[in-house]
Amino acid sequence: MFFRIISAIMFTIAGGTAGIYFSERIKSDLDFCRNIHEMFMNTAVIIRCSADDVYMISAELKNNKKFQRLIFLQAIPEKYNPEDNFREIWTDSVKSQKNLPDDVKGLLCDFGNVLGQSDIEGQLASMETLTEKACVLEKKHYDIYVQKSRLYKSVGVLFGIMTGILII
Repeated sequence: MFFRIISAIMFTIAGGTAGIYFSERIKSDLDFCRNIHEMFMNTAVIIRCSADDVYMISAELKNNKKFQRLIFLQAIPEKYNPEDNFREIWTDSVKSQKNLPDDVKGLLCDFGNVLGQSDIEGQLASMETLTEKACVLEKKHYDIYVQKSRLYKSVGVLFGIMTGILII
């Protein structure tokens, strides 16, 4: 009987841990959205103030400690090479980061296509549109987090308790 109680407690803890894990995954998606939103705003400031090219912008984004979770930035070149296509490298590196949600990847690919495509005013207008989309995406992921986070935690614990009761 003692071992059954111990195993019931272990299953309850395991269920709670699984619920917390899935809740943290949703929070991670929200954190990525916040990072992307901030990156878009920083890029707009860089374009407005210093009118840097795409390689200077990518170098500044790489060196910014706020964007360390955006691993794909490390694959972006900092210097011009006539044999490389910046937009293809950007898209490939964004798609290679597996822990980004698909909607965030799509927005980041759009961002990579906007950089350096037009004059400063055109880029700023595009950045404003992308920043608004990032804000909407952040709100969407926040709503998902609020709705499902507590649900995952509760269901995990309840599933663990249910399994524990079945063992007893």
